[in-house]
Amino acid sequence: MAIKKRSGDGQEQRTILAMFVVFAIYAGWTYFFAPEPAPAPEVPVEVVPDTPTTAGGASTPVIEPVEVVPARDVPMTTAELAGTVSSHGGSLRQTTLPNHAAPYDVTPWWMWLYDKVTGEDVGEWSAYGEDPGIENVVREEGMLLGAGASLDFAESEYSLQADGEGWVATSRTASGLTVRKTWQPTEDPNVLKTSVEFVNSSGVQYVGPLWVGSWDRFTGGDGMMARYTNFGRPFAYVDGDYEQLESLEDIDEDGPDHLEGETGWFGLGDRYFLAVLVPNQQNWGTFRFAKGEAEGSYGAFVVKEAAALAPGASERIDFDVYIGPRDLDTLDELGHDLDLAVDFGFFGFFAKILLFVLHLVQSVVGSWGWSIILLTLMMKAAFWPLTKKSFESGQKMKNLQPEIDALKKKYGDDAQAAGQAQMKLFQEKGVNPMSGCFPMLLQMPVWISLYSALLYSADLYHAEFLYLDDLSVMDPYAVLPLFVGMMMFFQQRLTPMSPNMDPAQQRMMRLMPFMFVVIYFIFPAGLALYATVNTSLSILQMWLVRRKYSNQDPTAGPKAAVAAK
Repeated sequence: MAIKKRSGDGQEQRTILAMFVVFAIYAGWTYFFAPEPAPAPEVPVEVVPDTPTTAGGASTPVIEPVEVVPARDVPMTTAELAGTVSSHGGSLRQTTLPNHAAPYDVTPWWMWLYDKVTGEDVGEWSAYGEDPGIENVVREEGMLLGAGASLDFAESEYSLQADGEGWVATSRTASGLTVRKTWQPTEDPNVLKTSVEFVNSSGVQYVGPLWVGSWDRFTGGDGMMARYTNFGRPFAYVDGDYEQLESLEDIDEDGPDHLEGETGWFGLGDRYFLAVLVPNQQNWGTFRFAKGEAEGSYGAFVVKEAAALAPGASERIDFDVYIGPRDLDTLDELGHDLDLAVDFGFFGFFAKILLFVLHLVQSVVGSWGWSIILLTLMMKAAFWPLTKKSFESGQKMKNLQPEIDALKKKYGDDAQAAGQAQMKLFQEKGVNPMSGCFPMLLQMPVWISLYSALLYSADLYHAEFLYLDDLSVMDPYAVLPLFVGMMMFFQQRLTPMSPNMDPAQQRMMRLMPFMFVVIYFIFPAGLALYATVNTSLSILQMWLVRRKYSNQDPTAGPKAAVAAK
């Protein structure tokens, strides 16, 4: 059957071919010559991975934010604070203390010399570096009083409005919650009044997480060494205990660190300054250390994992915010057990007493360096009777060494008989082998307390003394550590060893001064100053005891001692 060709078919084919050629030319020109189109402006939208649910368990439609908030920063200043309330997060950022200097960039000469020898471009040596500027409590990457409804701790954009002397920051999350924060100064220039309010602005019930917290970018050593430096860390007062995030690596490897119990307060800070949030509501949520939104940031958070808000309902948390030095008297006046933010350790009671005495001495002499020296003198005088007894016991034991050696030779391998003979000898000569150790054990809590008081006292921060610009950092000239090591080595040579001590143990004891020298190269100069004075006085005490017994035989028993008088 023949097929009849329509007269319009050729025209249609030519039209299609022409359209194809035009399209090909346009596509080629666009690909090779046309400029790239400008990217569309991004609309900030908070992503909430935990989808809220209704009371019956059905998924709630996600409500997108309708407002595009322009970036904005407004100042929040008092006589003691200078910060910025940012539209990103509606939180306080870049917060400084204009009346306090930042830490020195200390470069010890041995570290500079090592870098110089290994080829580093270190320039000329400067012990304390350039002018450190003012203390920065919260960096630009940090955030004080963040809030949200997703467990990735991401922040949304906020609109800012003036409210009398303070500010109100408002945002709406993708889950339909309105988050409203208020900031108000108080009569105390270091204290702010703040609040966070979550309002369910959607038409369905919200069931999901709510959180409030702060984070910052932290650097420096991990573990216990973070306690002996001025590196910052998140902290909290939970279940009656002061807790601090010691290791950043633990959070990186294991995720958030949950703490059980009521959260009294939490915040950020270094050894001498802090920014702490004190919630006025008890038992709101549970505490955890976790990573913040910014890269490399870590923070302290209070999380209510299963909050329930009906449509139109709200939940509000009020806070007192203190930003300033870890001054024991100031924190004690503020209450809420904030004085425990100065962590003196197990012997904190004694440390506070010694710190009070140190303040008293400083108010008279006007120098923290001389106050440390005078306080050490006072401690040595108070413990002189115990120290004298310990030194006398050691001297008596040293004088008995020839007789003890003779007993060991006499009884040979019979250790039990040799031990009984030694005890009989000690009794005859009026020597107690334990009398040298017991007085030292009694002094240990006090010495540890003094050590803690000097380590954590904010009063030593930027305190100058002699050639030192700051007693709270290591001695960059290494004068005090080297002197302490020399004095300890000399003291070790003067100290009689126990006659029963193994030769290997004796060699280890001889090496102890060198171990302490390494420690005092790292510890603050104020502690090295204390150790220098304390060791020098101990040597003086030991010399006086040795001089007293140089003309008499202390092993002749109590009668000889009376006759010598």
